[in-house]
Amino acid sequence: MCEMAGIVDDEEIARIIAESDSDWASESDDSFQTSLESDSSVPDKKPKVTVHRDSASSASDESESDTASGDWKEITDGDDTMTHNLKYSELQGPKHAPPQGASPLSYFYMFFTVQLLQEIVVQTNNYARQFHLNHMVLSPHSRARKWKDLTLAELKGFIACILNMGLERRPTIASYWYTTASQYCPWFHDMFPRDRFQLILKFFHMVDNKNLAASGEQGYDPCAKFQPLVDHANTVFRHYYTPHQQLSVDESLVGTKNHTQLLQYLPNKHHHRWGIKLWMLCDAVTNYCLAFFVYQGAKRTEDKDAIQKYGLAHTVVMKLLKMGNYICKGYHVFMDNFFMSVPLAEDLYKLSTYVTGTIRRNRKFLPQAFQNKFEVGEKKYFRKGPILAAAFREKKSQRLPVLLLSTHSKAEDTQSVRVRHGKQKHVIKPSIVQSYNDFMGGVDASDAMLYSYLDERRTVKYWKKIAFNIFSRMILNSYIIYKQNLSAGCNTMSRLDYTIKIVDALSKEWLEEKNSEVGILGTNNVENDTKLIRKLPAKKEKDCCVCSKRTKNGPVKRRRSRTVCVKCEKGLHGECFPKHKCSK
Repeated sequence: MCEMAGIVDDEEIARIIAESDSDWASESDDSFQTSLESDSSVPDKKPKVTVHRDSASSASDESESDTASGDWKEITDGDDTMTHNLKYSELQGPKHAPPQGASPLSYFYMFFTVQLLQEIVVQTNNYARQFHLNHMVLSPHSRARKWKDLTLAELKGFIACILNMGLERRPTIASYWYTTASQYCPWFHDMFPRDRFQLILKFFHMVDNKNLAASGEQGYDPCAKFQPLVDHANTVFRHYYTPHQQLSVDESLVGTKNHTQLLQYLPNKHHHRWGIKLWMLCDAVTNYCLAFFVYQGAKRTEDKDAIQKYGLAHTVVMKLLKMGNYICKGYHVFMDNFFMSVPLAEDLYKLSTYVTGTIRRNRKFLPQAFQNKFEVGEKKYFRKGPILAAAFREKKSQRLPVLLLSTHSKAEDTQSVRVRHGKQKHVIKPSIVQSYNDFMGGVDASDAMLYSYLDERRTVKYWKKIAFNIFSRMILNSYIIYKQNLSAGCNTMSRLDYTIKIVDALSKEWLEEKNSEVGILGTNNVENDTKLIRKLPAKKEKDCCVCSKRTKNGPVKRRRSRTVCVKCEKGLHGECFPKHKCSK
């Protein structure tokens, strides 16, 4: 077994598993050998690859070696004497958190660091300049003509709008700037003009496009435009929180139908069936997201060699645990039948990590008795070393029994209370089933919390939807830390109120800067009133005296303006007034 200290890399993991092989081979007949004693394996016949979830799971069987031998011993309730010596001694909860009385904005800045925001500002302005260099001729009415460099405070105001759109949902972006009495929303009008908001959204960037290979070129990475944000999120997620012992691994889906190599179709998903898949590790108690990465497909992944050797499910679980350094520390990982296999349970136990999860009937190395017919209420337990295998058929409508593996549970029953229509019913079921039901839903619960206040508006660029999804998950994690950081008995702010306070604080910072700029401009206008402009009443318009030209012989370039110079009363656009020379 490995020691519970330090960062464990791939070479260390291989060494620990190899050392455990010889230790277990010399144990009693109840012990079992490792599935990784030999690099040679006899894979199952590979089924046809489809786009739904079951297709990927077949890869995990390909690496399961036939050398994982050993007899399963059937046991009954009360006869299980297996004891586990893996200790969990981590100090769970928030780390480096603000004081208890800190504002929600303080928790926001834990995840949205100044360095991250400043990099977004730099790359957004950089992309805007590249756009104008590549589009020297713009339409006279193009809003890109009005672009001016983004500032840090303005970016905070933009993020506040994105968050507020998740709280107050409308069908289109333009609908937030409607001026009719029934649809008017003054807050968005005060924050930005509609065109300015859409310009920031258009040029929003996190990396320099010059450093990226284009689609179809060698070295193209469909994740490159948002990968810095993924790396940043994973870093701050593990920096500020130590999870409970119970962890859960599952997949999440960012719903989109955009054209991309990352697109997946999962018909079993109810919220979205089309989208970009994320492999995710969460705290099963608080639903805090600990680590995640994007699935790029079996043909396009940096872990291709590991997948060919061990299978996709095995590789995903190991990678997620290594990302947060959660190996060799006594954690207990819960997973569904997509991930679970006997070799994976063996390998994780050698790495001082418990595992519990359902398993499919066609997996290798399972007890032969699991293929038999089960009566309603019938259960069977089998043990091979530290691995407990259980089969349980709870009700008649359940045609086949549910199969589970665990390196933590024992062959015993537990009693729970089920409430139906106001009536309580005492239910007895295996403790391994109860444990799985209690802790498996960490990722799904995190997604349900996320979608409550997430604006899932369609975007032309798929990577922007992923970026805003990660923004919302960072806000959710900050709220979980806020709750965990409070002492028992303290009044806890609801997540809605928490998000509103962040929106209000960010908008206040932006509006203060915006109003100060207006104040400075107003002071200068008092000294130099030739550059003051005013808005015309109703819908009256005049030709702009700077950019609009009407000549008898030359080309006609007419641009109308709803503002005029207060000195000469000539039509004048706001962006044109620096070039205007007043005649009076």
